[in-house]
Amino acid sequence: MMSEAEPSALFRTNCTLALRVLAALASLVAAIAMGISHETVTLPSLHSIKIEAKDVSFFMYFMGINAIVSAYSFLVLLLPKTSLLWRSIVVSDMVAAMLLASINSATLGTFYMEMKGYSHASWSPICDLVSSYCTRVLTAVIAGYIALGMYFFNNIFCLCLSLNPLLLQASKKEPPPPKK
Repeated sequence: MMSEAEPSALFRTNCTLALRVLAALASLVAAIAMGISHETVTLPSLHSIKIEAKDVSFFMYFMGINAIVSAYSFLVLLLPKTSLLWRSIVVSDMVAAMLLASINSATLGTFYMEMKGYSHASWSPICDLVSSYCTRVLTAVIAGYIALGMYFFNNIFCLCLSLNPLLLQASKKEPPPPKK
């Protein structure tokens, strides 16, 4: 049951705006950090290898989702207070948080494989060779999880405001009928 207050009053509090700005900035940093993750290394056999984030499909998906979520967050900040779109913001925020959760976990798993290797498939760890690349990818993953955390808290806060699950606000009771 939605609260009777104006929709924008529920979702445009100072706390939700701060959480949304922090989430947008964190997802923007994540996308940029992943986008600049590349390094060229010369192996002892005199072969030069260039490692780039765009070579891994999960990392490309990570950049795209974080860029989309960041743009979405900044666009929501531009909505006028009287817009009826505020009612759908909670659902859109949940979708954004779920996209961030899925891509953050997939990216972390892929990064772990790059960092530790996988001996059963004869994959060697690469972070010893390309430490700058790995540092940038790790920065992107951490920023992605910070964005996810901000969205999680924003969603919980908005749901608490709209659903009043702890019954913090008194319900409106009808006045008793007049006595005759």
